[in-house]
Formats: sequence, C-alpha cells, structure tokens
Amino acid sequence: MQQRRSSDQSQKNYHDTENNAELALGVFNAYYRTHNHSGKFYDDFPDFFLVKPAVLEGRDIATRPSEKLLLEDTIRRAKARDGYIGVSKHRNPKLGYYWLELSVEPFMLGDAVTADNKGEFFFILTKFIEFTKQHPKMYGDLTADIDTDKDLALMFNGVNAMAERLNETLQLYPESMLVSFNPSWPVAQVKKLLHSLKDNDQEWCELFFEYLIYVMGNKSKS
Repeated sequence: MQQRRSSDQSQKNYHDTENNAELALGVFNAYYRTHNHSGKFYDDFPDFFLVKPAVLEGRDIATRPSEKLLLEDTIRRAKARDGYIGVSKHRNPKLGYYWLELSVEPFMLGDAVTADNKGEFFFILTKFIEFTKQHPKMYGDLTADIDTDKDLALMFNGVNAMAERLNETLQLYPESMLVSFNPSWPVAQVKKLLHSLKDNDQEWCELFFEYLIYVMGNKSKS
C-alpha cells in the first residue's frame, strides 16, 4: 500500500462513504469509460478512498470487457463480506500517467497480499504477535526472545514498520472497515495466517513464517 495521503480539505468528501457516491462515480467513469489517465483531475481526489459496492452495482461503467469483468468481480466480493471497494491511486512521475488499483475491504486473512494491502496484512500480524504475548500457552510467545536476539528484533521492527503504513488510513476509517480477523485466534485463523505468510513475496514474510513455525513447533514439543 502506498501512503494514503489526503492533504486537501475537499478530498475529505471522498472518505465519507455515506455521501461519496457522486464523487466515486466521477472517478470510475473517467477512468473506465472515458479512459482518462492524466491531468489535474487526478490531483483532486486522494490516494485512497472507500466506496460502497452498491454505488457501482448495476451501472454500465467499463467499456473494455476485461475491466468490466474486474469491476463485476470486485463488486461481488465486496458485497459478499458486507464491505467496501478500496480505490488506490498510483502515478508514473515521468509520464504523468495515473492508474487505479481496486481492492476489497475489510482485508481478511486468505486474501492475496499485494503492495496496496500489505499494511492491512502486517497490521493483523502485529495483532497476532500481541495475542501470543498475552496468551503464550496457546502458540508460544513470539516476543519471548526479542530483547536478546538482535536479528529477531530487526525482523519485528520491520514488521511493525509495515503495519504502521496503515496509520494514516486509520485516521480516516475505523479499523473494522479496513481489517477483519478473529481476535481469539482459533487454529483455523492461524492456519490462514501461515498460508498468507508462506504464499506472498512481501518483505519479512518468509522469515516470519519460518520463525512462527519454529516457535509453534517448540511449543507443541513442550
């Protein structure tokens, strides 16, 4: 996820999911219908905002078949979790070319982890880390050796830094709109976390997967 800034006062309207339908439709029509990918228009809306799937459902927006299928799939998945569609804005500085990436919010374990939603993923990971600290008997305390192992401390710092990417967005939206997980961390949820760690190439994930397996393995032996 890129930094989701909203410095302009007028951009706050985009973050009001109860009243941003007209603004969101303007963005989607410009991008998917008229295929406008440059100009001041893109400076007038924030790097990230949420829109209800009902705003887009049933509307003939995209003209290209592939984009039409993308929108339909995104709407369907957002509705299935009673959530929102996330719109992330990116820019090629050399060409002045903008493009949009769509996501489904709230992020859930099992979703593909990308550059746009890794803040959400690492935020959930820090919640699990804190859970193991408070309930070490279940999976082992992942933080037990952090004060004596410099490499381990470095990894935890990296994970925390990734999670902090979500802080700006949490100032705009409540946590429940951005992430969804079971705070009791049953085994099925932990398995999803392990799968997400193993099957994406984001920084620190492979190392943390191996460390988590090591800690849980030692816990089961004891």
